[in-house]
Amino acid sequence: MELGRYIKKIIKGIIKWSVNEDKRNYPEDSKVTVSSGIGDRSNGMNFIVHAATGGKVIQVSVYDPRTDRHNTSLYVITDKEDLGEELALIITKESLCR
Repeated sequence: MELGRYIKKIIKGIIKWSVNEDKRNYPEDSKVTVSSGIGDRSNGMNFIVHAATGGKVIQVSVYDPRTDRHNTSLYVITDKEDLGEELALIITKESLCR
């Protein structure tokens, strides 16, 4: 499958998940793994969604095989913002930074 179509499929799945997220009660943090599907699976992005007062905190962890390090970023998404759109922007940003 072409990488662009694969990423779009993942983003659609995350958006679908985020739309239904308000209907569910998550007692624990939610973890989502996104992998490019090319080569080694250790090159994927790991997302942990932390519930916070007034929104969500998204923790993104990416392994860089060139430096042999895990890079972690934090993003804050308020309740006023669309979770699906913001997750799509985070995935796009992290993909372009690789």
